[in-house]
Amino acid sequence: MNLITTMTDAINTITDEENLEQTEKLFNAIADLISKSVSSSALNATLKESFVASLMDDDLHEATLDTLQLSLVKASENERLRMTVLDVTKSAFVGALNDDDFVRELMASIVSAIVQASKEDELTLSLLEVTTRAVSQALADEAFVKELRGAVKSTLQDGDLYKAGARGVFAAAFGHRSSSKTEDDASLPKLSTV
Repeated sequence: MNLITTMTDAINTITDEENLEQTEKLFNAIADLISKSVSSSALNATLKESFVASLMDDDLHEATLDTLQLSLVKASENERLRMTVLDVTKSAFVGALNDDDFVRELMASIVSAIVQASKEDELTLSLLEVTTRAVSQALADEAFVKELRGAVKSTLQDGDLYKAGARGVFAAAFGHRSSSKTEDDASLPKLSTV
């Protein structure tokens, strides 16, 4: 029995309606583990160091991408696995988003992680380096630059965008808003479109 078949059977067992009570206990245990691990300073420090090291290691990038690509290709060839993973993912998202405590803790953890990350010079520099490299590669791609120019040109030629901006500035400057759009338009200077 190969690994994909074993994983598919395990996921099907977890998602089976007959095992709903055990599945709920498993998910609660996983959620509890995640909540406790987020507050562990030792785990956070280890994850941060690993993340920084992985950002700097080109061989690890290449190996990770190769492994992910191969795994995705293999997984995409198995229809049963695809459907099972889709069902599990959908159920997990729906369940998580309906849990107010989970959403609140998740948002607090994300905000806390962002604040902590912004204080770490080494992590900030690593992310900046990765972002700079990505932007440089994007700007070297002629097709991307052409699409970007077209989008910017289209936006700059949109007269309604300027009118909406002028109305917002006018309302902010004078502290009121007219009751109708025509009065707003009449009070603004005419803008010519390019």
